[in-house]
Amino acid sequence: MSLNKQVKIILIETSNSANIGSALRAMKTMSFTKLCLVNPKDYPSEQVETLAANAKDLIEDIEVVKSINEALEGLNFVIGTSSRTRKVPWPNEPLDEVSPKIINESNEGKNIGILFGREDRGLTNDELQRCNLHVHIPANENYPVLNIAMAVQVLCYQLYIDSHKNAIANKSSYWDVPLAESNHVERLINHFVEVAAELEVFNKGNPRQIGARIKRMFTRIGLDEMEVNFFRGFLAAVEKKLKNK
Repeated sequence: MSLNKQVKIILIETSNSANIGSALRAMKTMSFTKLCLVNPKDYPSEQVETLAANAKDLIEDIEVVKSINEALEGLNFVIGTSSRTRKVPWPNEPLDEVSPKIINESNEGKNIGILFGREDRGLTNDELQRCNLHVHIPANENYPVLNIAMAVQVLCYQLYIDSHKNAIANKSSYWDVPLAESNHVERLINHFVEVAAELEVFNKGNPRQIGARIKRMFTRIGLDEMEVNFFRGFLAAVEKKLKNK
């Protein structure tokens, strides 16, 4: 089963309908589609559609309920978001630690709900006590408060990244031309140093340090075969110009 079909974002008693629209937009950018509203104060509203932008297609699937009991119906694993310290301490883990746990629960086929509280006071103690885990988004200790839609965005982003790590790694490692062989890069470096010496770019009597820095530069870049060939061709053209002077 896919994570986006098993995770339901639940907003409790949202007072500003703009936050609902912005939350929808945040969800869609991270491939999440299931939104539940518990007793919203201003819904339906034109602001939802306006702020949702290109996530308007998710509006018709929004689930609207009157109580948290209805929202949690059919869920096996519930996470509550909270940045406040409570009188009775409750384990509250940072998002980067909770995200893999959510993904593991999803892989086991569980239906998951993530609760976001009211704009002014968050989740109540009773609501938090309905949760299996509490999560917070690490932030400035003097002002660790995020707008509801921002919190939805950050949490969905973390889940997206953690659940797509392999695909993202494969995509980022794709290159259209093979990386250059070490010996080819070494010959390019030597060629570059020779041409630089001909141009008297650096002191011929003390090329070691400059040569080491040039080597470091080229090896750090990670050139591919086409790039090495381009540089070799460029250097050869420079040499030809020098000889024809």
